[in-house]
Amino acid sequence: MLLLVFVSAQSFQPLLRPPSPLPAARLSPPSCMARWTTQDMRAKRARLPPEVDGLLSADTPRESTEALWAALRACYANEASAVAAATRNTGTILPYLNSPSNIYGCYDVLVGMLGTEGARDVCSKNPGILQCNPRTLALEEPSSIVAAAEQVDFFERGVLGRLPPALRQNLDKVAFMLLAVPIAKRLADCAGQTCGL
Repeated sequence: MLLLVFVSAQSFQPLLRPPSPLPAARLSPPSCMARWTTQDMRAKRARLPPEVDGLLSADTPRESTEALWAALRACYANEASAVAAATRNTGTILPYLNSPSNIYGCYDVLVGMLGTEGARDVCSKNPGILQCNPRTLALEEPSSIVAAAEQVDFFERGVLGRLPPALRQNLDKVAFMLLAVPIAKRLADCAGQTCGL
């Protein structure tokens, strides 16, 4: 433990050194989670149901979200199933996280591997799979895709489903605090000295 704290403390020393000169200008643009192609910009759009529109913040662009909604809706047998998927994983229809070509591409890969019903089952259990890179998804084994969907479904509907929505949506922040507070307390208790030996 002491070694871990010492190594961690050593990693903070560069902050004490004078800053180095600024690096040269970037040669390539920063990477984005979703890259929209011309085809994505021209993709079919569908009006957002009120339940889905209510999930979005005021600054989310509705036009591009409608293209994502149309793509998502095409993956499900009915609108109620698509609304449930968007409610479970809103990131699937956020234009800065996904694109219509990802949704259509992933769904086509799943249909090729599992058939239409199998693809819909996987998408219902794990809507986030429609955010994957279709080329990468095509390299996966069908059994691992189904197993991952089962695990996501188990945790989201079972373990996490019992949590209040406000807590579930902020679980990352709760976990950070549960980990950060004891570490900060320990550092404060030791006050830079060797502790716990």
